[in-house]
Amino acid sequence: MPGLGSFTTVVGPLMAILALVAGILILIRPSIMNFIVAIYLIVVGVLGIISSGFSLIPVLTLVAGILILIAPSILNFVVAIYLIVIGVLGLIGGGLSLMPVLALVAGILILIMPRLLNYVVAIYLIVIGLMGLVAYF
Repeated sequence: MPGLGSFTTVVGPLMAILALVAGILILIRPSIMNFIVAIYLIVVGVLGIISSGFSLIPVLTLVAGILILIAPSILNFVVAIYLIVIGVLGLIGGGLSLMPVLALVAGILILIMPRLLNYVVAIYLIVIGLMGLVAYF
């Protein structure tokens, strides 16, 4: 596909910026968190599918976003399970590194203390956004 190489080099920083913006928006406007998380996951899932094909993580991300958009009442459950699965897959596929551990811890925290959902998700997104930007710049 022509021009895909330049697109894939932009996807990483773009996803990091999206995570950072989504995390900040959740802190500023927690009342629209369902919408922010759903749109973030859908966009990241689509970008992942475009850049790396129909692999498990981008498809899982897209499905999680669509589920939250369709049924916002299951946000806690979907986000917690999504983060735990992403964390476990990251640890299995890449060994012990910070991002999968953060996802796993965030998912478990959401299951244990659902009232902290806004803060856990916002902080998680801000941290991975900053880590992603540092990795690319």
